[in-house]
Amino acid sequence: MSLQPFAAGAVTTTDARGKPIHYALKKIARGRYRMTQTDRGSDFGQGFELGFFPLPGAPSNVLVYQAASLDHTAAGANLRYYGVLVVTGQKSAKEIRPDCEKDARAARASRTRMGRDGACTFRDRNALEKSLLALWKSRKKPEHSYTLK
Repeated sequence: MSLQPFAAGAVTTTDARGKPIHYALKKIARGRYRMTQTDRGSDFGQGFELGFFPLPGAPSNVLVYQAASLDHTAAGANLRYYGVLVVTGQKSAKEIRPDCEKDARAARASRTRMGRDGACTFRDRNALEKSLLALWKSRKKPEHSYTLK
């Protein structure tokens, strides 16, 4: 079971340039969420299934996120994206995404490699947690902010 740090509702995310994107966040089975884009356009309805877990060695408001694309193909059925979510309030959070090329120190900490799609791949759960803790400790700035309405 994953954690559910947020209520369901409308979410606005902004990237480092301040561009807003709107999503609907719904709670689903096993403590997970489904987040789908609500802005009209080519990405309307696309999104992710999300799970949040504690990151051992980090403060309680720093979580591991696991995201699986809702529109994955059969070949990518097991593909998961991982990163750090910093909960900044009851209705807000910031996301730090690992970049296996740019975050070399965090990747080296667990011998993490870049996968075929550019996402980081981890040998096992221990390697994932070790790498994300190193990323958190590196003080990398969050790239995305989330606000729940």
